[in-house]
Amino acid sequence: MKAIWSIARRELRSLFDHPIGYILIVVFVGLNNFLYFRQAYITGIASLRPMLDLLPWMFLFFVPAVTMRALAEDLRAGTLEVVLAQPITEIELLAGKYLGELLFILIALGVTLAIPLGLSLGADLQMGVIVAQYVGSALFAAGFVGIGIWTSSLGRNQITAFIVGVAVMFLLIFLGLNQLVVGLPPVLGTIAANLSVLSHFANVTRGVIDLRDVVYFLTLTAVFLALAYLAIMNRKLAPRGDALKRLRFGTGLIVIALIVVNLFGRHIGGRLDLTPGNVYTLSRATKNLLGDLTDFVTIKLFVSRELPPEIALLKRDIDDVLSDFRSAGKGKIRVVELDPADDSEAATDAQSLGIPPVQFNVVGQSELQVKEGYLGLAVQFADASETIPLVQRTDDLEYRLASYVRTLTREAEPVVGIVEEQGPAQEQTGGVNYLRQQLGEMYDVRTVSVDSDTLLPRQFETLVFAGSPMTAADSVVDKIRHYLELGGNALVMASGMQLSPQAGQPFAAPMPVAWNRILEPYGVSIKADMVYDLASNEQVSIPGSIPGFRVFVSYPFWIRALSTKQANVNQDIESVFMPWSSQIDTSDAVAGTVTPLFTTSQAGGVEEGQAFIAPQRDDYPRDDLAPRLVGVMINPFTADSVGGRSQSEEEARQLPSGRLVVLGNGDFARDAWVRNATHNLVFLVNAVDWLMQDEGLIAIRSKNRSPPPLVFESEATRDFVKYGNIIVVPLMIVLAAIVRLLRRKQSTRRKYAPLAGSEGV
Repeated sequence: MKAIWSIARRELRSLFDHPIGYILIVVFVGLNNFLYFRQAYITGIASLRPMLDLLPWMFLFFVPAVTMRALAEDLRAGTLEVVLAQPITEIELLAGKYLGELLFILIALGVTLAIPLGLSLGADLQMGVIVAQYVGSALFAAGFVGIGIWTSSLGRNQITAFIVGVAVMFLLIFLGLNQLVVGLPPVLGTIAANLSVLSHFANVTRGVIDLRDVVYFLTLTAVFLALAYLAIMNRKLAPRGDALKRLRFGTGLIVIALIVVNLFGRHIGGRLDLTPGNVYTLSRATKNLLGDLTDFVTIKLFVSRELPPEIALLKRDIDDVLSDFRSAGKGKIRVVELDPADDSEAATDAQSLGIPPVQFNVVGQSELQVKEGYLGLAVQFADASETIPLVQRTDDLEYRLASYVRTLTREAEPVVGIVEEQGPAQEQTGGVNYLRQQLGEMYDVRTVSVDSDTLLPRQFETLVFAGSPMTAADSVVDKIRHYLELGGNALVMASGMQLSPQAGQPFAAPMPVAWNRILEPYGVSIKADMVYDLASNEQVSIPGSIPGFRVFVSYPFWIRALSTKQANVNQDIESVFMPWSSQIDTSDAVAGTVTPLFTTSQAGGVEEGQAFIAPQRDDYPRDDLAPRLVGVMINPFTADSVGGRSQSEEEARQLPSGRLVVLGNGDFARDAWVRNATHNLVFLVNAVDWLMQDEGLIAIRSKNRSPPPLVFESEATRDFVKYGNIIVVPLMIVLAAIVRLLRRKQSTRRKYAPLAGSEGV
């Protein structure tokens, strides 16, 4: 081991003792940071995915450029034989060279840590995900460095080693591209995708270190190091000797064995989930639900043996989820896999469950063919069933299966009533069909007319108010108040500003919120104003200066409300989208009953009176910026009778007993917004679960796979992070190179001075 480390240090020092090493790092880091920040600020999220998407292509040229001289230089200079004449073995030489080159690549990769350090100034980063992403990048580098060492062992020409290395690495990347896999037969396409580095790297970058992916990269490294060892020994052993023949045969067996392990390694279990809340691992709520089952639940997976590779790759994740369900069910979950293409009874069963064959395109050598296949799921309990006709994604599979199991095994289905306000402004944003559909998977959802319907908690356990009328009759207000006094619950979404219904009129005017009379007993109200946020907002497209072109600009009235994470309904949600929202006043609330859910950033302001809301506006007041409250939950049973106001205990007795969730936005749940703001929908369903006191699935549904929003408190900080990474970091590397190379040059000019006491020798 000492010899390996000595060779590795010598290799690493030689790279840093020559300008070419610093040039490679500066080019890699500078280009990586430049391309990253071109995309990162557009999305407005604190994620390394733009960098990781480009990393395979960066490594495609960077790694061969670093490794091409590793052995080729020694072969050209004739020093390889001298080195091997020392008391070291060929394996130690290879391991030392490999370790030295890998350390250089990892140092270059480590310099990019300045990116997440900068992003931490504007976001609460998911550190576990970042650790997994860098571990995955290191594994990726380890595999490619093995390829580079092999190509460098093939001959004396470094350029040849570079070209061959690029070609082999490109092939391993290309095997995972859709352009190739869709043109291959399904079986070959799946094998090609499993041999590609992309599918394994993409899995690790999610934040999950899967043992199967680790095995892939380790076997990839071992294969090419074995081939490099064979190339070195070819020069040492007799060309036609028995020893060389045995070596070639043994190396071939090792390579074949490693490839077999690589292909069948996908059946190996075990993973380390580093995501916040372990989003790719079954939650405690799911385990409790499955562990408490009193009867058998059957999950049928209908899957064709031959599927397009891009769909077949989902099979691995599906199998993982189903295996976890089977284990958590303690014998009560039965998983059955059927192939309707080869089994007529399975085909009939799939048809009766509403799982039809799906057509997909297969690109042949000379024609485009249309074939049919299955990849559907059915959950059965007693005589009832729920189905997923085609599994297109697995990030929400745990929630969907768990909700189906709960719905099927529950004795009664609670009722949710939706009170939807329609007007000229609401017609443009559509109804609340997405919310109805999502709630309909767990509850009996009905439309309610507060003017005519009887409102009792035994009829409607929760009411959802989507919008607010200009006025409400006293009889309606009294009816809703009575409903809340009896223990009914409500989700209230309303704004205190009304947008102009006329096209081309970018104005909003104050309007009375009729539901404030309902909220009055709780000491909460929605104010007649409009909130803006100069830091945490969405972008909107406007016409550019060139006809036909559009540009994206920040629109402060479309706030990205930040989650306080103080309740189970929002603890795993980073932010929600709230366009044209109003502030919520809780100054008269009983202490302890109100929990803040969503606020603006520190750069939040309020526009009162008539507001000019054109996206081109840039004259927002900045003299009174502070966090603004736009979402709260109210629970009368948590009133603080000790602290707070002196009359809180007496007032708590007079409060209605119903729970409330209040949002200062009447369009929050409408289809036009939740279609692209999925966190809105997740929060709404969480809120209804909490109002129903049916909170079992909140932790499952709220699993946050999205990175946190990127919100810098000032433009100066934003620019510092960007240009610090693009300009300052490469300049620091250049300065370090100049200092080291000058010191090395000075040391070479020192005159020889004999050791003290050696004159008389």
